[in-house]
Amino acid sequence: MSLNIMGFIQFRNKQINYEIVHSSRKKTVAIYVGPTVVTVRAPKRLSGEKIRSLVQKKARWIFDRQEQIKHERGLHPPKEFISGESFPYLGRQYRLKVIQSGNELYNSCHLTNGRLEVKIGTRLKGNEAKEAVREVLIAWYKERVKSKVIERLPHLTRQLGRWPAAVQIKEQKCRWGSCSRNGVLRLNWKIIMAPVSVMDYLIVHELCHLIHPNHSGAYWEEVEAVLPDYKKMRDWLRIHNFIMSSFG
Repeated sequence: MSLNIMGFIQFRNKQINYEIVHSSRKKTVAIYVGPTVVTVRAPKRLSGEKIRSLVQKKARWIFDRQEQIKHERGLHPPKEFISGESFPYLGRQYRLKVIQSGNELYNSCHLTNGRLEVKIGTRLKGNEAKEAVREVLIAWYKERVKSKVIERLPHLTRQLGRWPAAVQIKEQKCRWGSCSRNGVLRLNWKIIMAPVSVMDYLIVHELCHLIHPNHSGAYWEEVEAVLPDYKKMRDWLRIHNFIMSSFG
């Protein structure tokens, strides 16, 4: 994969910035719309001018999608990591309760009585306390996603007849997951916020690349054979895409 190349186009009175990520593995162009920058993943052979032309053709869609993201962010403002806020876990919302205890060395998070209880030291104040709560929550999510993926894999791999070489939980800004040529399955830790059925779809989506390295018709038939209603899960991800920008 090559270094990112930046560019921009004009649509109406707005400048749309995009970055190009060339990959020798890519056979088609994929456009990922972020709130400020659009990421274009393209085959290595495709020139910058052709990519610019493709982005220009998609300008209205990109513009509308970025406006939608702004609207979603307005409905879901950045987290403050304070008591009373709600956080998603396996498709359900849980209220956060921050408890400041005398133990300065051990911060923890537990799901108790339908609430996420985070304990931090009493000396932590203001932004320092909020950052500590954020770090504890992320660590808790990452621990849970590992165990949940391991739990779901045997059932899903048995249906496909494929097993990944390794599974990695990653911090990814604009991707739910990926699958490398050597069979390494990489999943965004934020998938633990989605319902189990959506997690299954994300795992299957990547596992199917062990059989088909692209998004051809045969690839989607493979996905559908395992998950006949996969389109519902895909729609859920599109509607709840704001999760990608949660936690900063």
